[in-house]
Amino acid sequence: MKKIPILSILLFYCVLSCTQQNNKLKFDNKNLPNTTILTTNPKHQNMTNYFPFKINDNDENFAIIVEIESAELYPKYVDFFEKYGYSGNGYCWEGHITQILEKLNPDLLQHIEFDPEAGTFFAYIDTKENQIKIVELLSPIFADLTKLEGYIKKADPSRIDD
Repeated sequence: MKKIPILSILLFYCVLSCTQQNNKLKFDNKNLPNTTILTTNPKHQNMTNYFPFKINDNDENFAIIVEIESAELYPKYVDFFEKYGYSGNGYCWEGHITQILEKLNPDLLQHIEFDPEAGTFFAYIDTKENQIKIVELLSPIFADLTKLEGYIKKADPSRIDD
């Protein structure tokens, strides 16, 4: 199977996403793929979807990011967390993620340094392998509000700093 360089794929989507109006090109990003990996390392450039998480690595820092205040995530997650009495900010995500990982794979917690903010969840991971393990574990839960609800209902609210 012939591999197509990632730049060719992105160029293809950009061409599809541009329309000509009055002899000017107008960029329309609604046809672009949902890229979830931000990376400066070509060997890690792929289009794996870890929604709602994004991962970033530069061979020195391995980050997991959730842009909570983005137009895509804000209404979905803030409303969801508020339904259970939480603010849904980055600190809230940290508390829930910590409790979820304690249940599913507590050893991963020793590889994470949390650095949340009000509008964004950040965590720095010690290795690429652990970064991928964490998002592969959390993404199916956070992408499915029914699954997430099961964990939120069992969470200890006194351990959620929001």
